[in-house]
Amino acid sequence: MRILYPFAKRFIAGEDLPTALRNICRLNEDGYLCTIDVLGEDTHSPEQAANARDEYIALLRALETHPSPQDLSVKLSQMGLAFDYDLCKQNVEAVIDAAGQNTVRFDMEGSDLTQGIIDMCLDLHEAHPSLGIVVQAYLHRTEKDVATMIDKQISVRLCKGAYKEPEDIAFQDMQDIRENFLKLACILLKEGHLPAIATHDETLIQEVLKFIEKENIQPEQFYFELLYGVRRDLQQHLLDLGYRVRIYVPYGSAWLPYTLRRLAERKENILFVVKSLIRETLGLGKLGK
Repeated sequence: MRILYPFAKRFIAGEDLPTALRNICRLNEDGYLCTIDVLGEDTHSPEQAANARDEYIALLRALETHPSPQDLSVKLSQMGLAFDYDLCKQNVEAVIDAAGQNTVRFDMEGSDLTQGIIDMCLDLHEAHPSLGIVVQAYLHRTEKDVATMIDKQISVRLCKGAYKEPEDIAFQDMQDIRENFLKLACILLKEGHLPAIATHDETLIQEVLKFIEKENIQPEQFYFELLYGVRRDLQQHLLDLGYRVRIYVPYGSAWLPYTLRRLAERKENILFVVKSLIRETLGLGKLGK
């Protein structure tokens, strides 16, 4: 499957840490902030979880001399959440303790792990107040989770959600997902602590821009977050408008399962990538075009 790498590398910052760091430095120099994701598979043993933990710590050690703080996105399935909550907690705390000037955020995964991820964040937040989390707008439960995070002043990154879920757990219609995303985004922008609005959906971004203008929300109160290599024209446009833009930067040798999952989870992902490449090539990235 190596033949797919020329396609995948557009969306992956590198297969190894040195390559990823060069791309992160370039993004920082261009004015972007970064959220770094160490790609990896679910772990099924303490040894695998320890290896994943050590890879995150190696990244943080490498960032000690980096001039700009970064956001580290951690998947708890890599830390052992699926088979040992307490072990996962120990691994995660080791990563947080090594973070230094950088911040750690728990990525959201399939709905079978949602409650465990929420619980871990709540368990650790008092001792580690900079800890953040991701929530998915397509889950029916997310409005309640957002209220909890606002109450605890936990930083939230809001995304639509990419995993295939049944209708009793998640909205199935894209319009329903968009409406819930916008509703939650407005709540977070008004009441949340440094939320990140993570979407490439220009209609949603336009509505968010209208809302922040109406409510006089300042650029330093939130972030936009977009995926590495996707709609770079839109990324630049938001930066040019004066907003803070984070780029979600995945790297690692597990690029193939990551890429295949992103494309396979929803047919919309394939269409999204193709349309994004076409729009960027044609220079259609400015909002309103």
